[in-house]
Amino acid sequence: MNRLAIALALGLAASAAAAGEENPGADAYSVDTSRSTGAVAVGQKGKLSLAIVPKAPWHVDPRAPLTIRLEAPAGLALAKAQLGRKDALEPKAEVPRFEVPFTASAPGRQEAQAHLKFFLCRDTICAQQTRTVAVAVTVK
Repeated sequence: MNRLAIALALGLAASAAAAGEENPGADAYSVDTSRSTGAVAVGQKGKLSLAIVPKAPWHVDPRAPLTIRLEAPAGLALAKAQLGRKDALEPKAEVPRFEVPFTASAPGRQEAQAHLKFFLCRDTICAQQTRTVAVAVTVK
């Protein structure tokens, strides 16, 4: 299975390069974090929520690799720090959405970082995307 994913990723990246665009798809999606917990008390649980929202005619290719690496300060204990497509709430959805529970342990503004890597495609090309987004949580 890993060989198939690697071969697909290489083929997708080559098709983007052949299209002659410097960074195709870079402005064709957003990462929505609005369903994340914004404020929580010390000792309470919350969730980080990430959704990759493509703009037509682009889509997140369900066959290509998708990874999310999460980093959080000591004041937020994440239930999981590495996510893949299988961790999506609906793995084959057109808008892949992920939720990771956390427990807050220190007061103040805490900021988690999500490092995303995935492929965005349209009719003629696919292009690897990487983006880092911050999710702020106020712990009282």
